[in-house]
Amino acid sequence: MLPIETSLEQSPKFLIIESSGEVCSVAIAIGNEILAEKSIVESNSHSTYLASFVQDVLSQAEMEISELSAIAISGGPGSYTGLRIGCSVAKGICFGANKPLISTSTLRGLAIAAFEEHPDAAQIVSLIDARRMDAYAQVFDSQLSSLVDEHFLTLDESFINRLRSDTETIAVGSGAHKWIEEFKPKGVLKASKSELYARHLLNEVVLKWGNKDFEDVIYYEPNYIKSVFVTKPKPKF
Repeated sequence: MLPIETSLEQSPKFLIIESSGEVCSVAIAIGNEILAEKSIVESNSHSTYLASFVQDVLSQAEMEISELSAIAISGGPGSYTGLRIGCSVAKGICFGANKPLISTSTLRGLAIAAFEEHPDAAQIVSLIDARRMDAYAQVFDSQLSSLVDEHFLTLDESFINRLRSDTETIAVGSGAHKWIEEFKPKGVLKASKSELYARHLLNEVVLKWGNKDFEDVIYYEPNYIKSVFVTKPKPKF
């Protein structure tokens, strides 16, 4: 068996960026191990902190960008502005250092965060608030296999009918509270912690690295699911 130090040296090294919601989070990982991370929970903070957080975690890990194997980001769905900022930072590093880009699902990351709090849950409903009664949604089983694929929807009573009613169900994400408070779905508990951090993306990053599932850095765009509508401002008189 190789010494642990030698094994880690040969493991892939990742810079992971999460910018899909209110959390601005960056981490350095070697293989399946988080080596350094930094985050802040503050709305619209990504443009202020993201670039400096990247430098901070590299410094904590005593690592240069040239040593990284890949750059990974939360690819959506989520905040349009946050996703764009994270994508821009990641692409800049990929172009400058000639590194591959890995995109991960925010809904899957939220499910992983929920399993940390509820390890015995059999079903996780990830919901990201999309204003009004709209949300981005996906449902996972205990093996993180998708039971209901990601989609944009208007939350109503019928959504509960798409879930298994004979098992422990946990709702997680910024849209979970709104859904539970409005419709009180029977047997569904809300995860008390709904924040997504860069470390929650590592599981998918490792899987995609192993499959060489990389994005085209030139043409890649985050997964918004719902189209972004740009409206013209009203004229001022």
